[in-house]
Amino acid sequence: MSFQPVGILNSEHWVSIFWIIILFSSISSVSKSFFQESSNRNYYYYYVLSPDELIFSKLIYNFIFILFVSFLTFGLFTFFLGNYITSLPFFFCLLFIGALSISNCLTLIAAIAHQVKNNSALISVLSFPVIIPIFLLLIKLSKISSAEFSWILIEDDIYLLILLNIILVSLTKVLFGFLWRN
Repeated sequence: MSFQPVGILNSEHWVSIFWIIILFSSISSVSKSFFQESSNRNYYYYYVLSPDELIFSKLIYNFIFILFVSFLTFGLFTFFLGNYITSLPFFFCLLFIGALSISNCLTLIAAIAHQVKNNSALISVLSFPVIIPIFLLLIKLSKISSAEFSWILIEDDIYLLILLNIILVSLTKVLFGFLWRN
């Protein structure tokens, strides 16, 4: 795409590249939230915090950070490549739901990978089968927001994303207690 004439970029390319950048920046940022802490700090957390307090604080931190990265990426994409999104309010809501979904998924995977001898490369391997359906939904919904927007077209997919968030938060709450005891 970089060697082709200007104007060859369309909304499908824009949306796909946008979410791929969000994916890789999210994986690298969420992995650092667990792997940059020393074992002494983990022992301190073990005595001071409950497992629910720790994992929900990490979920909130990762959500805010991914949301910031998403909006920053959107601003840079709009500045450098132009704006292909016609329904900005819906797309901003989609960024919010997408950042929540990504942070829920990657925080759980990072917690699991952290217990396996602090292997940060394991996050990439474990997260792709879980996060690909989320990104397929986000890309599909983003393509709809770059064309004509209709609630009837997106209703089922939005409900599916919300349901995935509920399932991931529930799994995180249940599984992190077992991980924390180890």
